[in-house]
Amino acid sequence: MASKIKAIRFWLKVVAAILALLLGATYGVIVSVILTLARKNNLAQWSTARFFYHLFSKLFNIKIVIDHPERLEKLPGILISNHQSELDIFMLGRVFPKKCVVTAKKQLKYVPFLGWFMSLSGTFFLDRSNREKALSTLHRALEELKSSEGGLFMFPEGTRSYATDPKLLPFKKGAFHLAVQAQIPIIPIAVSNTSTVYSPKTKTFSGGVINIKVLEPISTEGLTKEDVPHLVEKVQKQMDQAIQELGFSETTDGIIEAPLSPEVEIGTSVEPETETDANEETTLLAHLAKDSGN
Repeated sequence: MASKIKAIRFWLKVVAAILALLLGATYGVIVSVILTLARKNNLAQWSTARFFYHLFSKLFNIKIVIDHPERLEKLPGILISNHQSELDIFMLGRVFPKKCVVTAKKQLKYVPFLGWFMSLSGTFFLDRSNREKALSTLHRALEELKSSEGGLFMFPEGTRSYATDPKLLPFKKGAFHLAVQAQIPIIPIAVSNTSTVYSPKTKTFSGGVINIKVLEPISTEGLTKEDVPHLVEKVQKQMDQAIQELGFSETTDGIIEAPLSPEVEIGTSVEPETETDANEETTLLAHLAKDSGN
C-alpha cells in the first residue's frame, strides 16, 4: 500500500513538473519575441532558464548550490555536464550563463510551446538524417559562438544515464571536436547524483539540495583532432573524480536511500542511442573538423 501511495505522489508531481515546464516554455516564447525586437536574442535562453529554475525550486523545494560559479562566465567555451535524468532541465535553469545556447534533435522543434521557445531563442537543431544540413548547422553554431563570445551547452554522455550511483557513461567525442576546431576551452560541470531527489525507478520525487562543482576551464589552444581522444579521457577522468567527491544530492529529510543493484544501474525509461547513432555523430564531427582544417 505504501509503495502505491508513493507511486501516486510521484506521478502527481511529474504532472505538476510538466505543467511548470510548459509555463516556462510559454514565458520563453514571450521573452524571446521581446528580446529579439530589442536585438538581445542571445539572452532569451538565460532569462527563461532562470525563470524556470525559480519556479521549479519554489514548487518542489529543490535548491542548487554551485561551487565556483564565476567559471561559468569564462566564455566563449563549450560547457559540458553529466546527463542523469529529466531533472537536468532544472539544473540547466541554474547554471546556464548569459549568451549560451543548446543543441537539440530536430524533432524537438515541433513540440508545442517548448519547440517554439527553442526556435525563437536560437537553439541549434541537428538533423541527423541529413549530414549536409547537420554540418551546416554546426558550422553556423561555431561561427556565432566565437563572434558573440558565448557558450554552447552539451551532454557528452549522449543520453540520460538514470544512474543510482555517482558515475558517468562513456563520453562521445562531438563536444570535444567542436572545442578543438574552434580553439575554445571546455568548461566541465559536475553534478551530484540526483537519484535521491528524483528517480523514475524508485518513484522518488522529493525536495533537497543538488550540489554542483564547476571545474577549471580546459584549454584546447594548439590542439588538433588527433589530440581529441586524449582530451576526452582527461576531461572524463576529472569529472568522474569530482562527481565521486560530490556524492549524492541531499534530501530535505536528510535520508539518502541505498542505490539499486548494478544490474539495474542504467534506466530503461529512455532508449539510449544506438551504436549507429553514436558512429554517425562521431563521423559527422570528424568530417566537420577535417573540412574546416582545409
